[in-house]
Amino acid sequence: MGQIQIIVEGMTASGKSTIVSLLSERLGFDIMPEEFRDPLDLLGRFHYDHQKWAFPMQLNFLVTRFAQYLCASEGDNYILDRSIFGDKVYAMLYYKDRFFRDSQLGCYLTLYDSLLRYVKAPRLFVIVRCEFGEIMRRIHDRGRQDEIDAGESYWRGLYDAYMPFLDFVKSELKGDINFLELELSDPAFIHTPSMVDDFLGQVSEYFPERRTANGHED
Repeated sequence: MGQIQIIVEGMTASGKSTIVSLLSERLGFDIMPEEFRDPLDLLGRFHYDHQKWAFPMQLNFLVTRFAQYLCASEGDNYILDRSIFGDKVYAMLYYKDRFFRDSQLGCYLTLYDSLLRYVKAPRLFVIVRCEFGEIMRRIHDRGRQDEIDAGESYWRGLYDAYMPFLDFVKSELKGDINFLELELSDPAFIHTPSMVDDFLGQVSEYFPERRTANGHED
């Protein structure tokens, strides 16, 4: 089995998908995108009835992301957009908000802990941070009605849940893990070559065998 090269984690609208695309284009990684197999429209049902559908939806997310993790681990060139670690953040938030009962959380954690035994840490975690006000601006700008309807209090709860993400992953994997945190509140980041090159240079320190697409070694 190979090793996932990079996992990019961050809450919704933080900019993680932008970073995944950048790393793929400039450093040549293959993208294993975030995917949710949802033939029963569990996500859509969740938006109308949180307490009824949060548990089956989140179990479906967990199993799907674990399958993606295994697929990405079969090669040695994959970058992953979100992972099962981020999935647990959502599950704990839903329990806190009383969308999960105690028994449901126990079932979820039993499955999660069982799957975690088969997960190998990536070569690098990139954690994307973004100010809450900017996240809300992006959510409204992209106009996805289900996200807008979720309401600011929901997004604030998720934002707060992601704040200790670095310490959370360290405790889950219990080993030496490479982390890089990126502040992405500035919308001009992706259009500012000096900012982009500085970030790519930091990433390349963990991947000295790679070159950027312009042919220069970082």
